[in-house]
Amino acid sequence: MSSTGTRWSQREADMNIAKLAFDFDDRFKDVFTNNVKTVNSISVERDVVYDDALPDVCTLDIYCPPLKGREKYPVLVDVHGGGWITGDKHWRRGLNRAFADMGLCVISPNYGLSPRFKYPECVKHLFACFKWICDHAEERRLDLDNVLITGDSAGGQLACLVLAIQNNAEVKARIGAVDSPLRFKGGMLVCGAYDPDSMAKNILSNKLFLEMTGYGRKHLREFKDYDLMNPVNFVDKDFPADVMVAYGRFDAFVGGNEKILFKRLNELGIPYREYRAKGAGEHCFHLWHYRRPISRKFFELARDYVADKVGYRYR
Repeated sequence: MSSTGTRWSQREADMNIAKLAFDFDDRFKDVFTNNVKTVNSISVERDVVYDDALPDVCTLDIYCPPLKGREKYPVLVDVHGGGWITGDKHWRRGLNRAFADMGLCVISPNYGLSPRFKYPECVKHLFACFKWICDHAEERRLDLDNVLITGDSAGGQLACLVLAIQNNAEVKARIGAVDSPLRFKGGMLVCGAYDPDSMAKNILSNKLFLEMTGYGRKHLREFKDYDLMNPVNFVDKDFPADVMVAYGRFDAFVGGNEKILFKRLNELGIPYREYRAKGAGEHCFHLWHYRRPISRKFFELARDYVADKVGYRYR
């Protein structure tokens, strides 16, 4: 076998390890949490196509609680994680039912994954989802004045980037993202992968960047959209105040990534909420829902956060 073939085989093997790690984590937690009990009955609509150009990729699930006399739903967009190479909205079904139980219409999109879609194609897909929300707001009784976003791991990075560039027409045009009137008033960022330089030192993250960008750790900065991998580069005075940032104490994947986000927010004087999960505090600990103290605490804080942002507490 040629040296090129050997390198490719090793690259494929490393990719499989990364995908296996992310997939196992999602599926293992889903076994215990997909049937999370809710106070309210949650209706679910699955696999709604939001971009007709990519009906096999661009689909979303919708979770809605009873309106209970209100005219419209506040909205939460949940962006799943998976290292930009794997993951699926299906594995957030328990999480999204729990969020919907807070009185939110939760919209959970899939987006294009690498290697089929190189970064930042996935960002463009998300903005197509946002346009779909605006286009269907009236018929689905969605309150566009009360829209939040959440995401974990790679989804946390994407959610943070969306918050940072939602008012930046130049960057959205560069990505090729369709614009819409949708503006997020806040977000809950969980175990976000904000720092590509730090992540590239991780044996799993290093190789997945090859599929994501075509560049390995030593040459990652040569990638033409390298700056878009770090959402903190675009955090400015227009970044929403009072975003909730949650992270684990011993996160093997993105431990310490939150520091660069906090540093930038502090420099700009933008207030935020911080939840540092104690104990094991592993990656995406919130997916345990109410089964562990650190995840129960997250949902207590999330419920308070949602009530503060939308102006009422759903019962």
